[in-house]
Amino acid sequence: MPTPIQIIVNPNAAGGRGREVVSDLRRLLDERGLDYRLQLTERPGHAGELAEKAEGDGSRKLLVVGGDGTLHEVANGLLKGDGAIPAVAVLPVGTGNDFHRMVHGSGELPAVLTTLTDGLVRPFDVGLVRWVGGEEYFVNLLGMGIDVAVLQRRSHFHLLPGLMQYLGALGAAGVTFRPFPVVVEAETMSEGRFHWEGRTLLTAITVGPSVGGGFLLSPEARPDDQALDLFLAGGMGVASVIRHLPSVLRGTHRNIRQVHMHQIRRARIQSADDTPLHFELDGELMPDPSPWLEIEVIPGVLRILDQPAAGPVRVRS
Repeated sequence: MPTPIQIIVNPNAAGGRGREVVSDLRRLLDERGLDYRLQLTERPGHAGELAEKAEGDGSRKLLVVGGDGTLHEVANGLLKGDGAIPAVAVLPVGTGNDFHRMVHGSGELPAVLTTLTDGLVRPFDVGLVRWVGGEEYFVNLLGMGIDVAVLQRRSHFHLLPGLMQYLGALGAAGVTFRPFPVVVEAETMSEGRFHWEGRTLLTAITVGPSVGGGFLLSPEARPDDQALDLFLAGGMGVASVIRHLPSVLRGTHRNIRQVHMHQIRRARIQSADDTPLHFELDGELMPDPSPWLEIEVIPGVLRILDQPAAGPVRVRS
């Protein structure tokens, strides 16, 4: 007998939007006669636990209802397990939903359910970061610098939509944030070794092009190119940030003098003055700062259900 479709819902995503879609989700699943098991997350980290259990139970398909943070937990649960990784569809109900900008299909509920039943599997890359005392996967973003300061202030702007939340928090963070010294070493895909030392406003490594609900930080990044994308902004003042912000939103910032962009296989980021580095993964602040981070790409390990143009493998319920 085929196993039920596993559905993991973060009811608190985007201030409760996850909970709001549950009744419509159940109705449409029932109308389509699908066999499913729907579970709500109850605490931070619970989505990863549910995903790991679903993998262990032999589930072939998994629907994630939430934002980038929920998908981050699910991916870590799946990739740390030892079973066959199920194909994952995403119903984006988070604040930023930058991961969903990497897929071809619509984020509307009926379209997502069609993808869940008849979608094609695309192998997505992920990043793996190690630091003093830990390691974790990320599905779209590792960031440090002003984006950490933005996350620390974002809750004050929770009534605004995703990108406006980020812009409001960015304005508040820019008043007090100061660039800090780092050393960055990276192995690029085509240019050999990259070495940089200085004060950074923002250092980010991404799987896809978009962060913060729509900033095209690395506009040419793709989730299936077996590479990560490094974005490094040197020290800038508030006036420079404001002046260049429209370019970053449009993805036309490559020629800004203080910006370095490279496609990479791996990187090491180290504090230049031994001050521990605060960092975030997929929009979630990591609790333990570290004096160094080591990052590498893990190609094609996440199996994402999508609409054409996508991979050739069709997964049946």
